[in-house]
Formats: sequence, C-alpha cells, structure tokens
Amino acid sequence: MNYLEKVAPSYFEILNPLLKWRILSVKELKNQSGYTGSQSAFYKIVSKLEKNNLVESFMNNWSNEKFLYLKPDALKAFGQEKFLLPVNVDIRFHDAITTKVALFFKSYSFVKDIYLDQEIPKHFPIMEKTPDILVVGEKTKPFKLALEIELTQKSKLRVLDIFKRHSESKIINNIVYITDKKSLFNSYVNYLGELSTSIDCSKFIFIYEKDLNAKTFNLLNSKASYRGKDTSLKELLQI
Repeated sequence: MNYLEKVAPSYFEILNPLLKWRILSVKELKNQSGYTGSQSAFYKIVSKLEKNNLVESFMNNWSNEKFLYLKPDALKAFGQEKFLLPVNVDIRFHDAITTKVALFFKSYSFVKDIYLDQEIPKHFPIMEKTPDILVVGEKTKPFKLALEIELTQKSKLRVLDIFKRHSESKIINNIVYITDKKSLFNSYVNYLGELSTSIDCSKFIFIYEKDLNAKTFNLLNSKASYRGKDTSLKELLQI
C-alpha cells in the first residue's frame, strides 16, 4: 500500500473531481476542486502529483491546454480501481472534449444531473445505447438528452445502426450529435434522411461547432439541424 504514501490528505479533495469527470484541464480541475490558492501554487501541486505517478497529463495543442487524469495508484488510493477503468490513451483526446461539453451543459440552471458514459449503465441499466453524455434536466417538463461527440466519422452502416438504436430508446427524449467537422455534420444529416420512414427522426439534433477544440465555445449558438431545417440549440431549448 505504498501508494498511500504519495497522497497527502489535502490531495484527495483536489483529485476527487477526476473520479466524476475523468479528464479535466488544469483550470477546470482547480475550479471543480474548489482550490482557493494561487494558480502557480496549484501548478506546483499538479507537478508533484505527476511526479508521484498519481496523474497523467497531455496537451491539447489546438487550445494549448494541459489535461489531467488519474493513474492506477490514485484509483487504488480512492478505492476505485475495481469500479473505474483507467483512461484509454487512444481516446483520451475525445474524452477530454466530452468532459468540456458536459461541463458546458452543467453550467445551466435547467440541467439537474450530468452522467458520462461510464456512469450511465449504473443509473440507467436498460438504456438501449449508451451515449457519451446524458443530460437530465427540466424546462417546461423533465427531459433526458443524450449527447454524442463525433470527432471522426464512422462508417455509414454503423451510423445507421446507432441511429436506429437511439430511436428505439424509451429513456431519452432527444439525441444530439456534436462535431467540429462540417463534412461529418452534412453526412450524418443526410444519413438520417435516408431513414426518415423507418425511425423517429424528431429525436435527432445535429450540431456543427468548428471551435470544439478551442478553450471556449458556445454550443447554444452553433449551427444546428433539426427535422431537416437549420436552427440552433438556443432556439430549440428556448433559452
């Protein structure tokens, strides 16, 4: 249990948000942990956590942000090594963007709960297809919004199959596909059109946000397509 020697009691509060959000930028980790010290002091703590093999980091070269996630020794210290899988290096960039999108939605008062993919089966075991994010909230009535972050285009057959599975869901009200690639956005809109007579197309919303990899973005005003018409999430959510 020598991993416990690496984790000072004060580190637990700093690391704890990574259990929920998996991957966070240094700035977001500071915010989510409630650390009140200076930015330079926080960076020193982060450096020590890396040196002690508790967190791993990588850079988003598009936004110049440093992202952090827990390593196995930290998961052991939290008693979570059997319940949370280590971050998959091959998809950590996608997961980092996913968390940023989740935190974007979390900031709105109409959102009650946010679940990342690893949490969803525990809370919604009968969900037909696990999305990247599930947003639970209430506007004029309660809703469950599934979010899929699409950074690379899947094959047409795979996309059509996923569309059908989402359409059959008895849990989610709408599915939002978010991408930073206009060609992918256009392809998915066209794919849905091919299924217009066999699935409930009114469940699907597509968003194109070219700055998805940037430090900040505003998905509410990004270009969106719903029922074959141009719109925005701001208009659809009536914010």
